[in-house]
Amino acid sequence: MNMREGQTYFVYENWVAESHKARIHQDNCPSCNYGKGIHPGSSEENGRWHGPFDSLKEAIAAAQRICGVMSLCKRCDPQ
Repeated sequence: MNMREGQTYFVYENWVAESHKARIHQDNCPSCNYGKGIHPGSSEENGRWHGPFDSLKEAIAAAQRICGVMSLCKRCDPQ
């Protein structure tokens, strides 16, 4: 996905995965869906969305504050 004007980023904090981690997504990523995920309205039993963040740099800083272990979504490849 290409970066566009007004691009925002979201961080998904997953505390059920093999280790507590955070993944950064572009807002229009199908996995992110503007911070609603693939199951809008679901509980926060497995994790929670943070954002939006106006830059990738802000999203990275937030992900590091949230849990320290972070990655970039392979589907939307935020840059």
